[in-house]
Amino acid sequence: MPLFLNHNSFFKVLIIILLGLFLASCNTTKYVPQGEYLLASEELKVEGKGMKRDVFEPLVRQQPNRTIFGIFRLNLWFYNLSSDKDRRWDRWMRSVGEPPVILDSMSVISSARRMEYYAGQRGYYGSKVNDTIVYSKRKAYVSYDVQLAQPYRITSIDYDVMDKTLDASFIVDPKKRLIKVGNVFDGEVLKGESERIAVEMRERGYYQFYDSYIKYQADTTVGDRGVALKLLLLKEPTGVGSTTRNHRRFYVENLVVNPEYNPEKALSEPSYNTGWDTLNVQGFEMLCQECSEPGGQSYVKPELLTIANRIKTGELYNEQEVNRTYANFANFRLFKSINIRFSEPSADSVLPDSALHPLKGSIILSPFKRQSYTWGGEVSLSGNGLFGMALTGSYQHKNLFRGAEILDVSLTGAFQKVQVSADSAPENSYELGASVSLNIPKFLVPLNLSFYRNVFSPRTQIALSGDYQQRPDYTRALGALTFGYSWRNLGQMTYIYNPVDMNIINMLEITKDFYNSIKDNPYMLNSYQNSFLLGSTFSAIYNNRAVNRHRQYLIRGDVEFKGNLLWLGYKLADAPLIYDPTTKTKSYEVWGTKFAQFAKFDLTFTSLRAINASNSIALRALGGIGIAYGNLTSLPFDKMYYAGGANSLRGWQIRDVGPGAYPGDSVMSNRLADMRLEFNLEYRFNLFWKLEGALFLDAGNIWAINNEDSRSGAVFNFKTFPEQIAIDWGLGLRLNFTVLVIRLDYGMKIHDPAITNKYFVRPNDWFSQGYNSLFIALGYPF
Repeated sequence: MPLFLNHNSFFKVLIIILLGLFLASCNTTKYVPQGEYLLASEELKVEGKGMKRDVFEPLVRQQPNRTIFGIFRLNLWFYNLSSDKDRRWDRWMRSVGEPPVILDSMSVISSARRMEYYAGQRGYYGSKVNDTIVYSKRKAYVSYDVQLAQPYRITSIDYDVMDKTLDASFIVDPKKRLIKVGNVFDGEVLKGESERIAVEMRERGYYQFYDSYIKYQADTTVGDRGVALKLLLLKEPTGVGSTTRNHRRFYVENLVVNPEYNPEKALSEPSYNTGWDTLNVQGFEMLCQECSEPGGQSYVKPELLTIANRIKTGELYNEQEVNRTYANFANFRLFKSINIRFSEPSADSVLPDSALHPLKGSIILSPFKRQSYTWGGEVSLSGNGLFGMALTGSYQHKNLFRGAEILDVSLTGAFQKVQVSADSAPENSYELGASVSLNIPKFLVPLNLSFYRNVFSPRTQIALSGDYQQRPDYTRALGALTFGYSWRNLGQMTYIYNPVDMNIINMLEITKDFYNSIKDNPYMLNSYQNSFLLGSTFSAIYNNRAVNRHRQYLIRGDVEFKGNLLWLGYKLADAPLIYDPTTKTKSYEVWGTKFAQFAKFDLTFTSLRAINASNSIALRALGGIGIAYGNLTSLPFDKMYYAGGANSLRGWQIRDVGPGAYPGDSVMSNRLADMRLEFNLEYRFNLFWKLEGALFLDAGNIWAINNEDSRSGAVFNFKTFPEQIAIDWGLGLRLNFTVLVIRLDYGMKIHDPAITNKYFVRPNDWFSQGYNSLFIALGYPF
């Protein structure tokens, strides 16, 4: 355990090494040939309105060596550590490093011309780009000054649809078209308009329509930097000389679906593609290898393919329905590859252009392995010697009943050394949890309502879980049952609705010391009671990762209501209130247990923005509040908020922050509350090989909102709120194996609201006991 026992000294040495690397990075021209120059920096400035710097940056042909924090060229430094000899060490240093980027003056000139051309393509004809190179000590500093001209704007739009058989209403529709009078004459917009028209044509049966059939004529002689624009929709070439014909429409004549195709066997076994059985399913034919054998059955039920397939035989080809079919099969999470193909069948006679032309379609699906196993874990260590660890193992079956039903079974075990009170010795805490869930790719509803068929990626989930926790101050058991639905739209929105969300909390034991610490706090005393929770939850999630890899956003809102229908039912039935002598309150009970009544609201915003190929900024902001009322005026402690840990405020151990300025001189279990605010910021950068680094800043806390809470400094107050924000910073190392990320984070406290005699923690104390925490975990923190 040398790493855990001496982690403060370890990180002191690490920081000293990093400082040494920064100083050593000054010698960056070791492998720059005489007479050549290292490309030290590039500066890009844009003068004028209409175009920003980031659209020109990809046009620069040469980029300097990668940097960390914008100054330290770690990869170049590794390369320079190697010698001219061909030893193993030198080869390895050159492989993980990066050779110096030598200035190519012709690339500078070419980059400037590319930017001028690009500005012209975007409508800013006549723009100039001045390039400058400054040489100093075998280094070159390049700058580009983009001077934007006034843009050309569209003054009129005309259309020439040469194929008179086409309905051009959707082409000229001002609500749909992207080109508009008064807009900048932008080549990117013209390209987008061509693609829009081509997509709509392919959704109307014109299978072979491409955006290359759309051309533009621009007359710039109208004066005052205006453009008279004409859109030409050309006919389709016949492939014989220069003759053309009207565009042809296609319909799907037949469709074959193979849900169990194995590409490896197809390559290694010559007879693999022969001898398949064919089943006639509604709207298509299904291939099966073992259906004719005794006891044989298809890999999936035919009904599953019917649910996913949107391509209808006998109907016009529609690219939107093809894309919907792709998405439906992908959302089953059952197939690793999905190929949808169409071809024109050979015919004895040539159909006239005006006739509908047939297409043969095929859907080839290659399934994943049905079963898989995964594991995860986390280790945490604080400066005062407290540590914890957790391990999770899970089993998944992706096709339980041949209908893409996903069965998940998981087990979780955790151990933690906790300090129950400020003057007590660390004691052991154990937790064991298990869960099983079944995810079904359709809505299980009592009524067959037609609109359900148009919902994208519908799913029903049934989950059952249990958790047992034994701490020095209490022991509790938790059981949960959830039944709900999830679905998506064609954009980036996902919705989750659980009409049944039930929890049973059983406080098996509370120690005398813990009870004495909360008996005079009615709010906390109510929280640590047996509770029955029944209600519903709703979540809405926006995620743009699929459409924007460089600027990713995730916004999630969660709403939870518990106990309202139960309370209303008891009220209408005029049921008696049961008096509890322990809490001195009256409430309704279910099977001798009080049921909770509350509302919770949570909102999370996460952003990941790539600065360049090696550097990115990750940000997360979240807030939540729980309001108890009616039957039980305290939130059950399992529904309360906590902070600290590997994925929260990393200068603190889990559940070791707040609430508010609460000093924590009582039991650690009291660090729960009704409200949470948190902000996390990470600068992530590539080091070498699969190693990544991070510099992070965390801020936030939890608060009580009920004035009955008697914990000192725990209740939220707008006047004291700013000084009760806990702040930490730290360094992180991550091994990224793509499918697995191993993370090590070391957080140090900057401001601890529980310490009243000083606002900021001195840097000398960052490595002292009680002012830092070390975490080893899997995956990124957010």
